[in-house]
Amino acid sequence: MNLQNHSLLITSALSTIARFAGVGLNFAVAITLTRNLPMHEAGMVFMLMTLVTGISLFSRLGVEQWLVRDVARIPETEQRQQGQYLQAAYRLVLLSSVVFMLGWLVFAPLTQHLLFDDAIQLLPLLAAGSGILFFNLVMLNSAFLKAIRHTSQSLLVQNALPAVTYMLLIVVFWMIFTQNQHYLWLYIASLLLAGLWSFHWLRPWWQDLSPAVSTPFKVRDVLQQSLPLAPVSFFSFLMLWADTLLTGLLLSNEDVALFTVAARLSFVSLFFLGALDATIYPRLLKIHKQQPEQTRRFFWQATGLVAGVLGIVTLLLLMTSDFILAVFSLEYVQAGMALAILLVAQFVRAMSLTFSFMFIIQEQVRYLNILLMSALVVNIIANLLMIPHYGIEGAAGATLLANLVLTGGVIVFFFKNRLLNDQGRLS
Repeated sequence: MNLQNHSLLITSALSTIARFAGVGLNFAVAITLTRNLPMHEAGMVFMLMTLVTGISLFSRLGVEQWLVRDVARIPETEQRQQGQYLQAAYRLVLLSSVVFMLGWLVFAPLTQHLLFDDAIQLLPLLAAGSGILFFNLVMLNSAFLKAIRHTSQSLLVQNALPAVTYMLLIVVFWMIFTQNQHYLWLYIASLLLAGLWSFHWLRPWWQDLSPAVSTPFKVRDVLQQSLPLAPVSFFSFLMLWADTLLTGLLLSNEDVALFTVAARLSFVSLFFLGALDATIYPRLLKIHKQQPEQTRRFFWQATGLVAGVLGIVTLLLLMTSDFILAVFSLEYVQAGMALAILLVAQFVRAMSLTFSFMFIIQEQVRYLNILLMSALVVNIIANLLMIPHYGIEGAAGATLLANLVLTGGVIVFFFKNRLLNDQGRLS
């Protein structure tokens, strides 16, 4: 177990470095926007990013979760079989992306009015629907790399690649990027470039993605496997971003900019959590299947690792919050209280990570879905009640309340269902 612990720490450290590189690049983009655009225009870009990310997630129908779960169980030497899973995932996501892109076009005028206060131009808003497909390519390719345990590459593709392409385009078109909402067009183009670029890391599997190579999976088969996994991703996204969406609905574009900056800074802890997720989950799957007697010990070690890393990150961010907010622009310091509340909320949420993995591994996802739905309902109701009275601090408080409900429920059901009782008796 000492060698295993050493390997886990090293892999987690490399994953964290890769994740942090992505975080840094995303913040470089955000700081560039907040320092060069009026607050209401920065708010529009952030809201568009949230919409594209969210609609893309829903359009994937849980396929990336299915891809990680099943490919992680395939021996590394079975490259052809891995490629067949990836090809099947592409087929379903291509079809679903087209459907959601059409829906984006239909609802764009309503979105323009409700979420952007009619300040965004309709043409770039319509064109942004194409980003659903290209962002999905990035996420599928990242999920596949995660499944085959290319963790650092997976994290760089998922987190750094869209930011790199957007920053490159901003630099190239620097003289005009702030004019006439060109920053929106550059964001759309960056998604296209990121989607195409993400195939670079999958070159060894290209031959298995050829149309001449058939996959044993039908679209219906993949859909039946992925849909039960989808609600976890759906609810997780809404738990993170429902506050932003409701802030856009109930408050101004300026408030969206303030809350989004605070939320993104609070997500730094979740980026570290994502690095641990990419390291721990595939290993936990493998140990549970191949060395079940080691599951209990590895589970508690991973839980301790999550608590330690996230606790340190949260404290550091709390102590430096005003300074960090000022980097975006001095006017963003007024989001300090919202940031403090969100940081505590994300730490509470992080403590549910390893417990949630066991529900998935033990095929008891329905409990997670129920808890996520309950927490989401609490979040939405709390937002509707608190935002009109307390503004962005009310939105942050709603997140904290919902995360307390979620993590508390996950831990209670974990012990009630005794998910570890049959594991590790010999360890």
